[in-house]
Amino acid sequence: MRNGLFQIHWFLGITAGIVLAVVGVTGALMSFERAIMEQISPDIVRVQVSGERLTPDAIIERFSVHRPDTRVEQITLWPEADRSALIRIAPPVGERRGDAIYVNPYSGEPLGKIHGEQFFRTVRSLHRWLLIPFEQDGINIGRQITGFCALALVFFALSGLYLRWPRRPLNWRNWFRIDFSLKGRNFYWALHSVIGTWVLAVYLLLALTGLSWSYAWYKNGLSQILTGEPMQERRGPGGFGGGPGGRPDGGGMPAVSLDQAWAIFVSKADGNFKFASISQPRSPKEPVVVNYVTPDATNDRQRSVMSIYAHTGEVVADEPYKPIEPLGKRIFQGLYELHTGEWFGTPGIVINMIASLLMPLFTITGFLLYFDRRKKKKQNRQSAAAVASVHTDADYWVVYGSQTGTAEQLAWNTATILQSGGLKASVKNIATLDKDALTTAPTILFLLSTFGEGEAPDAARGFARKLLKTTLPLASLQFAILGLGDRRYADYCAFAAAVERWLLANGAQPLFERINVNNGDVQAIQQWQQQIAYLSGVASVTAWAAPEYEDWTLQSRQLLNEGSLGAPIYRVSLQPARPGNTPWQAGDILEIQPHNDPALPHREYSIASLPTDGVVDLVVRQAFNEQGQLGLGSGWLTAFATEQQRVRARIRNNPSFHAPEQSSAGLQAPCILIGAGTGIAGLRAHLHQRYLKDQTGNWLIFGERQRHCDRLFAQELDAWRQSGFLNELDEVYSRDGEGYVQDLLKTRQQQLGEWLDRGAVIYVCGGMAMGAGVHQALLDILGEHELQQLIDTNRYKRDVY
Repeated sequence: MRNGLFQIHWFLGITAGIVLAVVGVTGALMSFERAIMEQISPDIVRVQVSGERLTPDAIIERFSVHRPDTRVEQITLWPEADRSALIRIAPPVGERRGDAIYVNPYSGEPLGKIHGEQFFRTVRSLHRWLLIPFEQDGINIGRQITGFCALALVFFALSGLYLRWPRRPLNWRNWFRIDFSLKGRNFYWALHSVIGTWVLAVYLLLALTGLSWSYAWYKNGLSQILTGEPMQERRGPGGFGGGPGGRPDGGGMPAVSLDQAWAIFVSKADGNFKFASISQPRSPKEPVVVNYVTPDATNDRQRSVMSIYAHTGEVVADEPYKPIEPLGKRIFQGLYELHTGEWFGTPGIVINMIASLLMPLFTITGFLLYFDRRKKKKQNRQSAAAVASVHTDADYWVVYGSQTGTAEQLAWNTATILQSGGLKASVKNIATLDKDALTTAPTILFLLSTFGEGEAPDAARGFARKLLKTTLPLASLQFAILGLGDRRYADYCAFAAAVERWLLANGAQPLFERINVNNGDVQAIQQWQQQIAYLSGVASVTAWAAPEYEDWTLQSRQLLNEGSLGAPIYRVSLQPARPGNTPWQAGDILEIQPHNDPALPHREYSIASLPTDGVVDLVVRQAFNEQGQLGLGSGWLTAFATEQQRVRARIRNNPSFHAPEQSSAGLQAPCILIGAGTGIAGLRAHLHQRYLKDQTGNWLIFGERQRHCDRLFAQELDAWRQSGFLNELDEVYSRDGEGYVQDLLKTRQQQLGEWLDRGAVIYVCGGMAMGAGVHQALLDILGEHELQQLIDTNRYKRDVY
């Protein structure tokens, strides 16, 4: 549902966004329309005080001398001595409203119309119906478009609220604070979502009231809901909005004298009015109606009314403004005031104006987000793995079982040596071997890494489970084994040794003794190369070596968990030696060579970024030895090396933690990312990569110590969650009594099964203990058979350390 709402949200945004931006800006311009026109028309609105002001009848009489062809409907007067009078004349045939002309109250001379009327008339037409003319049948397409966009604005407000709903809704910072340290797309989204929250209520009010001018059915419905009655036509109250007609014979002079009625009004009001509009009665039998606004009114539509018989001076009605009751009728009658903000006085108008001016911000940020996504989808689409060289009649099978990619790299190097001697070699993943393949194979060269505490690599678990306990006729098979491991673990090269014992027990013949490689030992690898060169008849080979270290630059480091009970965790950003020409992908490793102690080996860190980010981001937790001294790699990166200092580093390809190759039909396969602590690094890179490819269906399960200080990359994760890219975000904090990620998995069994049924890939990144706990939890939930199927189909990937 969240993803569907997000898709509709952005689709409507790029279609209705431009119209809403236009409607917002024009609405803001009209917020103080009259005030603006008065400010730019001082010579019309204000006059030089000269003696006594004329009475209403005298003003109309002198005005009629200048404009004998017009009929005066209404005259508006202000208590200020230097304010012009305003005369509204009857409209021509076929028009709804006549002109409003300012008049000098001391001479009766017409001063003309206020400046800007035509401009604001155009702005109003643009706001209401996009300047699209009415059709002959009275239907206006522009009004229908603005009405549809108002409906879209309601959807934007409600769906945006749902999409950005934080996991801690009572924390106001999650709702209203913008993190200005964010950059690029995340900053655009922060502006879009946070400011959208600020103005959400205003936009709902604008849209829900504005719809009444686009759809008659909507206004009828509002009338039924708010008043319980069908909609009735509403006549203008006079003043700036017009009033009842003048004398039926069309003459310029009033049907009755207005002076006596005006004098009585002035006496009773005692100057307590902002302005007053006197409407001519239709006949001498009707009273003169004075609409006036008191100084304490919150807007100029809160009219009080006094009705006076001109010939007797009798006040037949004196009705100070009071809110309409009940509230529903008051709301319905005040739709315009609610729409403009006048209902709430000047503060309401200001708020509406600011919110309306912000409307283009959402269009701009929405398009920036849209184009950014399209741009990134086209960048850096690298091949997930090299295409295997396949020979159906190969002389040698080079079989690798790799966890971090080193065994696979050496397998390709081995095949190259064989091919240089004229032999045919086929490189295979050990996961592809079965009984038939082994019993018919020519010669197999195994390159096998040992993972964790003597375990087979993930891809080799099926081989170990299915074949190492079986008996096969392998007397005709010749083999050699290169084992890769780390002597720091008790079961050093245990998987390679187990395969060797099984092959020997089934009669297979070794070509030479097993060679073990301790932590990438170059001499041991060269010994293997020499043996392969001998088999292929090659006199000499170029010694294999890992890629050379290069001089990278430590750009910055940032403490991510200030105040945590755990050891400090830093985000360390390194610039490659060849910016823009150093490829890597999600899942790869950065090896660094610390300078604080040249005698120790290199250190490896999961990469948390992509080449499009411009830097390699690492997430490094400080480690300490028994003497309390900082660890080799973490100490070098977080304390000893200074910013802008050179750091020796190199990328190591780690295909076992890469995203699986997928057909175009399977690009949208969801993924479940599970990690704790610094394991967020490898998961973050995968999320970035999926974001670039516009791959939806992402569920992150993350664990750390304390929620208030250990939410690593919190702003980024929240932005992804709010945008809908991150469909699910589950967090668990052990020191807050919430348990561990493996515990959380057990509470999500049903959801886990649903995602796996949809073809989800599981990524696990973090420490060995966490990895073992998650693996056991998955075994308990899925069973060994189903978990092994995930491994065999490349849908369960681990980067644990």
